[in-house]
Amino acid sequence: MDTKNPQIRQGTTKRGGRVLAALALALILALSLALIGCSAPTSSASASSASGSAQPASADNKVVLGYWGGTCEAPLYIAYQNGYFEEEGLTPELLQITGDVAPLMASDELDVFELTPDKFKPMEQGLEVYIIDSLHVGCIQGATLPDSGIKTPADLEGKKVAAPMGSIQQIEIASQMVLAGKDPNKVEWLTYPNAELEPALFSGEVDAFAQYDPWTDIAVKNGAVKFFSNTFDEGLNDTLCCFVGMSKRTLDERPELGPKVSAAIKKAAEFLENNPDEAADIIAQAGYVPIQTDSGFTRDIFAQEIKDYTWISGDRDVVDHSFYEIWMMINRAGAMEDAPKDQAELDKYIKETLYNKSVRFQG
Repeated sequence: MDTKNPQIRQGTTKRGGRVLAALALALILALSLALIGCSAPTSSASASSASGSAQPASADNKVVLGYWGGTCEAPLYIAYQNGYFEEEGLTPELLQITGDVAPLMASDELDVFELTPDKFKPMEQGLEVYIIDSLHVGCIQGATLPDSGIKTPADLEGKKVAAPMGSIQQIEIASQMVLAGKDPNKVEWLTYPNAELEPALFSGEVDAFAQYDPWTDIAVKNGAVKFFSNTFDEGLNDTLCCFVGMSKRTLDERPELGPKVSAAIKKAAEFLENNPDEAADIIAQAGYVPIQTDSGFTRDIFAQEIKDYTWISGDRDVVDHSFYEIWMMINRAGAMEDAPKDQAELDKYIKETLYNKSVRFQG
C-alpha cells in the first residue's frame, strides 16, 4: 500500500475565532498539565495534501486530529494514511501537539486526540473534553533489574521508584499494591525525565521505573526486566489504556462528526489487529514515530508493541468497564479525596455523575 505524506501543522495557528492526601494534590497539579501522548520520543513527519474520499468531504466536516507521536496513536495514523476519515466524509488535518490540550481546544485548534487516563481528574474538574470511543488496551509498563528482587508491585515497599507522583502509572501501581495488601506510602516515588529513566535504573539511583511505552521496552532490550505491565498483567489487560477524546465544543456544535470519527478509527483498529507489520511500516515510513533515534526506539520494538496491544474501538461495554475500573484505581490510590466512602454511593458517583459528565460514546 502506498504511504501518503501527512498534512501536518504544528504550534498554535488558529482555524477559527471561537498513596493519599499528598497524592491527591499532586494528581490535580500534574495531570492538569499532562502532555503525555504515550510518552514517545520526539517525532516528525513530512507534509503534503491528503487525497481521495469515498463520501464527499467538505469544509464543514473538517476535523483536526492531534497527536504526540507514540505507538498508542496508531489508529489515528492508520485512519489518516489509509483514507478512512475521507471514507466517512471527513476532511482530516493533523496537528502535532507540543503543549497542553486544554488551550488548543478552547481556541478551536483541536478536535480529537488520544485521551489517556491522566485526563480523568482534569475532566472531573472541568476539562472540556468527552470520551467518544476507545483506542486500545496496554501501553504502561515498569522495568527493574534482574537481581532487584522486584517481581510485582507487591515488592515495592521500601524501594525507590521513578513514576511521577499522581501520574496514571503511579496510580495503577499504587492500586495494585493496595490490592496485594501493601502500602504505597512506603515507596519513595521519584520523577525523572523519560530519557533519564533507564540510566537511573542501571546506575542504582532507582530500583524501578514505570512509564508509557516505549521506555520500558527499550530498557528491557538493554537488560532490564518487567515487573508491571497493563498490557499483559491479569486484572489489568482487560482495561483500556487509551481512549478517543473529542472537544466538547466540537461535539456539541457539530454532533455529526462524532460517529464519523469513531467509524474511521474502528476501521483502523481492525487493520492494526489484522495487519500489524504492514501498519508498522506505513506509520514508520510516514514519520509519525521516531524509529531508529538515539532513544533506542527501533522498528522491531515498535512493531512488537502494535502486536502486543489489543486494538479495539466501537465497543461501549469495554469503554464503560474501563471507565469504572480506572476510577476505582484512582480511588484505591487515595486520589479521590471528595468521593463517597460508601461503596454503593461511590459506584453511583462514578457510573452516573462522572460518566455522564465525561462520556459521549459515538461508536
